[in-house]
Amino acid sequence: MKKDLFQQKGIQTVSKHSIFENYLEPWVKIISNRPWVKDAYYVDAFAGTGKYKTGEMGSPVIAANILLKYQKPTCKLHCICIERDSKRYNILENSLKQSEEKLDIRKHRGEFLTYIDTILKKINKSPAFFFIDPEGFSGVGFDKIEAILNLPHKEILINFQYNAIQRWLKAPKVESTITKLFGTSDYKKAKKEKDLIKLYKEQIKQTGAFVWDFRNKFPKKNRTFYYLVYATKNITGFKIMKDVMFSEQSRRYFEPSLFAEVDFQTFQKEIFSKYKRKKFIEYNEVLGFVLQETDYLAKDLEKVLKNIGAEKIENPRQKHNPFLTFPKHNSDSLLLKESTSHKYENTLLEVPVIINKKVKINYKEYNLIDETKRLLVSHVNDGSIITRFDKTPLPKKLTDVICPHFLELKWAYGCPYNCAWCYLKGTFRFHNGKILPGFKVKDYDKTRLHVEEFLEKVDEPEILNTGEIADSLMYENGTSAFSKFIIPMFERRKKHKVLFVTKSDRIKNLLEINPHDQVIVSFSLNAIPVAEKWEKGAPGVVNRIEAAKKLSKENYEIRIRIDPLVPIENWQGCYKELIDLIFLNFIPERITFGSLRGLQSTLNGTKDNSWKKYLKESSSWGKKVDFTTRLKMYLDIISYLKKKHKYDKIALCKETKAMWHKLGMDYREIKCNCIW
Repeated sequence: MKKDLFQQKGIQTVSKHSIFENYLEPWVKIISNRPWVKDAYYVDAFAGTGKYKTGEMGSPVIAANILLKYQKPTCKLHCICIERDSKRYNILENSLKQSEEKLDIRKHRGEFLTYIDTILKKINKSPAFFFIDPEGFSGVGFDKIEAILNLPHKEILINFQYNAIQRWLKAPKVESTITKLFGTSDYKKAKKEKDLIKLYKEQIKQTGAFVWDFRNKFPKKNRTFYYLVYATKNITGFKIMKDVMFSEQSRRYFEPSLFAEVDFQTFQKEIFSKYKRKKFIEYNEVLGFVLQETDYLAKDLEKVLKNIGAEKIENPRQKHNPFLTFPKHNSDSLLLKESTSHKYENTLLEVPVIINKKVKINYKEYNLIDETKRLLVSHVNDGSIITRFDKTPLPKKLTDVICPHFLELKWAYGCPYNCAWCYLKGTFRFHNGKILPGFKVKDYDKTRLHVEEFLEKVDEPEILNTGEIADSLMYENGTSAFSKFIIPMFERRKKHKVLFVTKSDRIKNLLEINPHDQVIVSFSLNAIPVAEKWEKGAPGVVNRIEAAKKLSKENYEIRIRIDPLVPIENWQGCYKELIDLIFLNFIPERITFGSLRGLQSTLNGTKDNSWKKYLKESSSWGKKVDFTTRLKMYLDIISYLKKKHKYDKIALCKETKAMWHKLGMDYREIKCNCIW
């Protein structure tokens, strides 16, 4: 029985759509603001159903939403979708019905090759982005790729189906099909995988286009599924797409090589040797070389130009393409004082520090949320690894926020998932420039010293939260996975527990660790449409639930955070669907809810402003959804949990004393995500 590709998104599709969406949006934004552009087109050559059965968006719906966002009277945006399968086409029509009311959407039932010539004739010289994502490798002749790129202002993202191609490479009956795909029979000379993808890219380069690729691997295997190949003649587009692909590679694959530092001096020498003594060479010529021929990015070139003293001179013909003049001096005297981080600069291990082996555990008497007093650990040594989150005072006024004090285990900071409202955007906005999306891992020796001293000396059972300023599972594909480093320490003592808070689905190491009695794993989830729109970098909700299910079967204690609740259209149905999906797979130990909120630092630091429209109310904890809407959401969802699933292990996060009272819940008996 043939697998239904549109049942739910796999991890490789999440990566594909992440690259697609993170490039398409800036492309549409830039194009729609060009004064000379009256019409611009998005073409989905193998559109599929538009939505998955799990509710997740496919490429046509993602694209339509972006086009609607940037459409303006001066520039009309068009969406063209082609789908050959009649059943999929019928679902596609329904998926696009709502967008069709405000956007010009043309749908064609049939083959891409049947319609492409007519489409190109219609588009002509207007800017267009083609997403060519076939199920196999037939129906994508190279002559049509060539025809697209030979027209001005055209860009293509192609799914080069390597896994399918290599299986049929020597089959005589598909020889002509593969020859058409490559535009040459030279593929027969290829001996290795790299020869095939290189040939395909070289064929595209002959059109004069820049070309880059993203290798999409099978989940949990170092084997190629397919390549996403991008082609354009526009250097700005190429610069953006290369950034997007590198960011996704960093997020998706934390391979050991990504943690090494690159010899940045060698790159500097290469640039200097190639262009020294040259005057009035255009910046874009140098940038084109760096982007196409090296693994470096535009920002790396800028560092080199600054360091060697290359001068920029205004180009009267092209405002954004200055001339460069390179000095004559010897580049050996200009080596950077500090080596720059690897091209994946958001995945660095912190340089080891000199550790003072005398570890001091500091205590303090706390007034607790249950109105008792207790002597508890406030921090270990300087608090850089273990410290108590005690920023919320005991609630007195109805508007005060309820948040019990808990211990943080600050093993790392930052996060690779880049959710739109993440408070880390504000927390780290002044730390060495841009931290997010990305992370930094602290020195393991220091972390071990502080944790083991705490576990050995502290008698009062505590939960140490590893996910307050980082995603707890973001380093699981590294050479020294955090889970394998930290869990055995807690298991040896059998007194305290370690809490993982995550949006990840990287649980391979957790499944291998036994025993794990001292471990709690808390998955952050949200309604599927909310996650797709504002948690773009994170694995899909279905993937996270599947990961939680697997851990639950292995008797891990699983908690759930549904935070932030967002009052999108039909939020009732969306969140009930999420709850049903959770309980269909496992029963969580507890569920903690929170509503959408934003500290001012977060509001200032985020680029995606679309979620701010829901924030109507100011408070001491930043801006929030208004009280009435929050109350309605909590009442509806909690009632559904109790009636449908007979479940009442529920708490609220960062919510006011007034809200707890209105819901008839006693915050003094709170059992929320971060405490025992």
